[in-house]
Amino acid sequence: MKFLMYFFIPVQFLLAATNVAFIEIRNQNKQIVQFEPDGQFAHLAISYKGQWLHSHPYRGVELVPIGSLQKIGKIKSIIHIHDQTISKEQVHLFLGRPYDRDYLWFSDQTYCAELVGKLLNIAPTPMNFTAAVWKNRLAMPIGHLGLSPDDIFRVLKEKGYTERAVSNSCLYFYQ
Repeated sequence: MKFLMYFFIPVQFLLAATNVAFIEIRNQNKQIVQFEPDGQFAHLAISYKGQWLHSHPYRGVELVPIGSLQKIGKIKSIIHIHDQTISKEQVHLFLGRPYDRDYLWFSDQTYCAELVGKLLNIAPTPMNFTAAVWKNRLAMPIGHLGLSPDDIFRVLKEKGYTERAVSNSCLYFYQ
């Protein structure tokens, strides 16, 4: 009986964990889209009950299977957060919200890093929009509070969470 108990505890622990997928997007010239200088990620999503919650630029906040994320870009890394889960109430608070093209932290709209940052209680920092991708956008909220996918990646790594580089063959383990 003790053997069975030890077997089920780790499985339950893994099921109660949260994963964050970091996605690389490339432009038509095969260059990595960088939202901040030297950035590596242009999108991210957070796991919830076998699916992925993210904020899509056209459909807003939605729950999707992993294959939908792969259509956006290449999942380059997943960080496993073993001690935190998100609740049904948290998910429903954001589900269906429109995408925030103005990247404002305090609005009813939500962008991908804001969604994940708020779900994981990661404090926003002053934003700069100095990467080349932003040069033709007018009225970006420079200095306003916010997060990028790379900011979230750095914070989670600093907190000691485990990063797993991803190959397409192991993606379905993280659902």
